[in-house]
Amino acid sequence: MSTYSAFPAGVPVSERSLARAGFYYTGVNDKVKCFCCGLMLDNWKQGDNPIEKHKKLYPSCSFVQNLNSANISGATSQPTFPSSVTNSTHSLLPSLENSGYFSGSYSSFPSNLLNSGPNQDFAALRISPYRCAMNTEKARLLTFQMWPLTFLSPTDLAKAGFYYIGPGDRVACFACGGKLSNWEPKDDAVSEHLRHFPNCPFLGNQLQGTSRYTVSNLSMQTYAARFKTFCNWPSSVPVHPEQLASAGFYYMGHSDDVKCFCCDGGLRCWESGDDPWVEHAKWFPRCEYLIRIKGQEFISRVQASYPHLLEQLLSTSDNPEDENAESPIIHFGPGENHSEDAVMMNTPVVKAALEMGFSRRLVKQTVQSKILTTGENYKTVSDLVLDLLNAEDEIREEEKERATEEKESDDLSLIRKNRMALFQHLTCALPILDSLLTARVISEQERDVIKQKTQTSLQARELIDTILVKGNFAATIFKNSLQEIDPMLYQHLFVQQDIKYIPTENVSDLPMEEQLRRLQEERTCKVCMDKEVSIVFIPCGHLVVCKDCAPSLRKCPICRGTIKGTVRTFLS
Repeated sequence: MSTYSAFPAGVPVSERSLARAGFYYTGVNDKVKCFCCGLMLDNWKQGDNPIEKHKKLYPSCSFVQNLNSANISGATSQPTFPSSVTNSTHSLLPSLENSGYFSGSYSSFPSNLLNSGPNQDFAALRISPYRCAMNTEKARLLTFQMWPLTFLSPTDLAKAGFYYIGPGDRVACFACGGKLSNWEPKDDAVSEHLRHFPNCPFLGNQLQGTSRYTVSNLSMQTYAARFKTFCNWPSSVPVHPEQLASAGFYYMGHSDDVKCFCCDGGLRCWESGDDPWVEHAKWFPRCEYLIRIKGQEFISRVQASYPHLLEQLLSTSDNPEDENAESPIIHFGPGENHSEDAVMMNTPVVKAALEMGFSRRLVKQTVQSKILTTGENYKTVSDLVLDLLNAEDEIREEEKERATEEKESDDLSLIRKNRMALFQHLTCALPILDSLLTARVISEQERDVIKQKTQTSLQARELIDTILVKGNFAATIFKNSLQEIDPMLYQHLFVQQDIKYIPTENVSDLPMEEQLRRLQEERTCKVCMDKEVSIVFIPCGHLVVCKDCAPSLRKCPICRGTIKGTVRTFLS
C-alpha cells in the first residue's frame, strides 16, 4: 500500500482493492503493475474489479490463480510485497500507448518478467506481444525513458538485447527472457548477458557473425571455449575471466597474458578498474569482433579519451628522452596540457588527495582510469584514496619484482641511456662483434645477421640492441673493445659521459606512414636473432622481437619498461 501515497484521488477504484489484487502503483497516471507476473493496467473505470480483470487478462499469473474472490472480499490483511517493490515510487516502464505498441486498458501481456535471478528455462518462456515488439534496438531504447542509473547507459543495454521492465534497475532480454538487476558501476551489459544467459539466441546470432570474417584463432571463437582457458587464472588478478572471455580474450596460460581470438591483440598486467572491452577498444580499435559486438560508437568514445595514443606509441619508440623515462604504472594517457585534464585535476576531491601528499602523476593516472571505466570522476575523497593506496601497493610489488632481477651494471645503464647517440657515433661495429663472438656472448649466426647489414648505422643499431638484450657481460665486452678500437668514443661514453644525440629531424612531425616505415626498418628479432620482428610492445612502442619470443618477456629488452600489451604487425 505504501506505493499508493501519490495515487490520483479521482480514480474510481480504491487503492486497497488494487493492492489486494497484487498490484502496486508505478507512479504514472493511474497505471499499476502486478508484483508477480508484471501485468500493467491503467485507465480504470467505474465498476472495474481489479481481481477479475487480472484473472481475465493474465490467468496464468501464479498470484491470481491462488486468489479466492470470496475470501478476499472480506479480508483485511495486506498482500506482502518485496521491499524493492514497496519502496518504488517512480515509473518503472514508460507508457507504451505513447510508443504506439498497445492501446486500451492494458500495456502488455508479460512473460513472467519479474522472477528474481537468472532464468535459463527457455522452453517455459512465453513470447509475449511486448517481447516481439522489442526485437529492434530502437524499440528497446524507448523503454529506458525512466532508467534510474547514470553509470550504465541505455544504449549499451539496448544493444545487448535488454529492455527496461522495472522495478529499480531490472531489465529483460527480448530473446531469451533473461532478467538482470542490481547493476554495479563496473558491469558491462554484453558481458553480464553472456555470463548469466550463455545460450541466448540473440547473443548466439551476434557471435555467429564471426564466421563471416577472418579470425586469428578459430578454436577460440566461442565464449565457452575461451572461458575454459581460464581454469588456472591467478586469483590475485582483479579482472574476472567472465569479463575477459566476453570481450574476446582467452588465457595464454602464464601470468595474466590474454589474447583476442579475432585480432590477435595481446594484453597483460591487468589492474584494478580495468575494463576488458575498454582496453580492447583502446589498443585494438579495428578488431572486427569488437566492432560487431560493441559498435563503432563505443570504440569512438574510447578512442576519443586517448586522441594521441597512436602518435605517442610511434613517436616514443625512438625518442631518447623517453628511453629513460619511468614507464607508466596505471594507464598510458594524454599529457596534462589539455584543457580536459585541467578540469579533471581541479575538483575538490582530487585537490584533497593531492594535499594529502599523493604524487600528482599517480593521482592523474588513477583519475583517468576511473573516468574511462565509469564515465565520471571520483565523488568522494575516501574512494579516491582507497584506489590510490591500492595503486601504491601495486607499485611496491613491481619494485620488489625489479629488486629480485639481476642488478643492471653501470656500463649497461650508460649504453641503454645513450642508445640513440651510439647509433650515430659508433662506426666500428664489426670488430666489437668479433669480440662478442670470441667471448661466446653471441653465436656465429647472430654475428652474421648483423654483418649482413649494408649500412654502418644499421650495424651499430643492431649491435647496441643486441648488447642491451644480452645484459651485463655483453656490456663489459663492449666497453673493453671500444676502449681499444675507438678511444675517443670510449672517453665520451664511459669517462666524461658527455656523448650527445644530435636530432636530425622531429620524428613525430613525419607522416604516419614514414614513422611506421622506420619502426619496421629493423626486421631481425633481437632475442633469437633469427625470425623477423612482428610484435610492438605497449606502451613503449619498441618493435624488436618476433611473435615466438614476445610471450616470454615481461619487460622490454630495450628500455626495460613493463610490457602492458602487444600489437601484432605484418611487414611487407
